[in-house]
Amino acid sequence: MNISEFKYNLPEQLIAKYPPTKRGTSNLLVLDKESGDITHRKYFNIPEYIKEGDIVVLNETKVLNSRTFFHTPKGKRVEVLFLEERSKDTWYCLIGRAKNVNISDILKCEDILIQVERREENGFLVKFIDGNADILFEKYGHPPLPPYMKREDESSDRDRYNTVFSSIPGAVAAPTASLNLTNDILDNIQEKGAKILKIELKVGWGTFAPIREENIEEHEIHKEYISVSKEVTDMINGCKGRVWAFGTTVARTLESIYSEKEKKVLPYCGYT
Repeated sequence: MNISEFKYNLPEQLIAKYPPTKRGTSNLLVLDKESGDITHRKYFNIPEYIKEGDIVVLNETKVLNSRTFFHTPKGKRVEVLFLEERSKDTWYCLIGRAKNVNISDILKCEDILIQVERREENGFLVKFIDGNADILFEKYGHPPLPPYMKREDESSDRDRYNTVFSSIPGAVAAPTASLNLTNDILDNIQEKGAKILKIELKVGWGTFAPIREENIEEHEIHKEYISVSKEVTDMINGCKGRVWAFGTTVARTLESIYSEKEKKVLPYCGYT
């Protein structure tokens, strides 16, 4: 499958730079699989399509304020995007303008110091010398908004670039399909007799990685950490209705834990 098949023109004025003022009011395109008819609804209409006995699966990962800015020993300002904690005080990062950074450099962000230890794949391993990630993200971190939004983050993004049910810190991007869910919508889903289950997928740096291969099937998707409990898999396997995977992160998780041999999903904690 050639990448040219997926190229199209998207006028810049049609790219939403901000969420709607009220969460849950985004447009919703509904495709009837049998007739092919398309209906335009609103996100708060979702409960109308969910029935008693269905299961809704959500990704409860929480986006870190992991986009930061440091200065090199020569005073050059570089962007450091923290992606994954590898061990205590050691993180895997992407560094913008990396040509200005050398191995063993100590980078400074106000009272936070990190040392560049080594290169790894497209990024770097860095170690905190003074301070830690929690302090850095809370005091100086920015939400890692998608580059295509082409704007600086604002204080409201700390709330709006997370779901209302996010609870497990670690992602570098939000599970976008769930950003428009509200507590009222979730309550309406449960009132219909459906169950809501939570899984975890920490969205990783692969979400930012461009596809350079002409044949997209040759593109290597970066691994991501997932966690699904036995309680959740038992309920999914016993579901008599439909299972709703809210977003691609949930779909990837469920596909990753499905056993062709046993014809069911299995509990798992690790990388996809």
